[in-house]
Amino acid sequence: MRIRDALKALYWVPTLDPNATLPLIAQPPLVSVIVPAHNEQSTIGPCLESVLKQDYPHFELILVDDRSQDLTASIAKSVPGADGNVRIISIENLPPGWTGKCHALDVGVRHASGEWLAFLDADSCLHKSALRLCYCEAIRRGANMVTLSPKFIVKTFWERALQPAFAAMSCILYPLGSVNDPGSPVASANGMFYMISRSAYDRIDGHRGVRELAVEDIGIGKRIKAAGLGLLFANGRKVLQTRMYTTFRGIVKGWTRILSASMNYDMPTVLKYLGVHLLMSFPVMAASLYLYLSTAPAIWPSTWFLLPSLCAIEICVVSSWFCGQIGVPKKYSVLLTIGNLMLIWVYLIVVKKILCKDALQWRGTTYHSSRYEPTTLEPHTSEIYSSSSSSVLAEAHWGEEASAYPRFRDS
Repeated sequence: MRIRDALKALYWVPTLDPNATLPLIAQPPLVSVIVPAHNEQSTIGPCLESVLKQDYPHFELILVDDRSQDLTASIAKSVPGADGNVRIISIENLPPGWTGKCHALDVGVRHASGEWLAFLDADSCLHKSALRLCYCEAIRRGANMVTLSPKFIVKTFWERALQPAFAAMSCILYPLGSVNDPGSPVASANGMFYMISRSAYDRIDGHRGVRELAVEDIGIGKRIKAAGLGLLFANGRKVLQTRMYTTFRGIVKGWTRILSASMNYDMPTVLKYLGVHLLMSFPVMAASLYLYLSTAPAIWPSTWFLLPSLCAIEICVVSSWFCGQIGVPKKYSVLLTIGNLMLIWVYLIVVKKILCKDALQWRGTTYHSSRYEPTTLEPHTSEIYSSSSSSVLAEAHWGEEASAYPRFRDS
């Protein structure tokens, strides 16, 4: 299954190349870049600097300071070039029924003037060509939304061991090749960065439509694709980088929230993947190999080694390939066995939280109205899904802008 997903990704998922020459039209639309920040004093400086260096000629930058109790706002004001180029909006209170990030992004949109909206996490940085490349890809592929997978910055042992495993699990739940395949209903998005046309955003009711979700990005992506508005998930390891969590506790806690919400708190789904990862864990694999070697050489004296050899090659090749796709040195793929064991631990935590219907905790806020039980991850209502909807989008919506770029779907 992993080999199948990898091959499909090679066909359907483009990699954004900062060296590619994709010229803009004469008067590109205004892009509003919105950065939500809650106590991000350690990362907000580099994040804003990366936006201000964009080679896209027409954008505005809006920082939404969401109830920060540190120096986020003052550091943002001191970023070189920020004076007059960064609008800072401060939020003091969180209304009921909203998660903090959704509310911050909704507030930012209400202050935005762009025909396109770009949402960037405060712990992420963009290459100077990111906005230009994303806009060009949206036009040439007839998409109303472009989102990127990042390059993961991993510095500590636990980051190297756990981040690739958890990112791989996210891709197992939502294979990027299937996300881009117009014939597949699978849809997702990455909240670290995505760019969406204002008209499409308003059509799906924006962040108001996902205001209670812990994975609002996936909810947005699902609604865009279900409405036939065109969704592209590109490999952005060359233009987007992030350091999500820096501690063992932060990694486990953060990915517990992400993975449980990605599975919509559905107990059968959680148990399914718990069983899968138990079966492919190192202790079970070692026990299976031991039992196999006790009988196989006698039964197949000349070919007994083929099966374990093929398994070992598959594990090494796919693991190494995936690490390369997320910008992590391939040598760290040997640590995926540890990451898999921690995935099992996270699944057990999720099972406990679903059984107890624990309240969602996120970035220092406890949401008593949002618990570990099925919510509204899937759209309540949408247009009848049609694999041909996005194929006519460029001609119907963009007109001569789309005709300036070659149309293709493969990578």
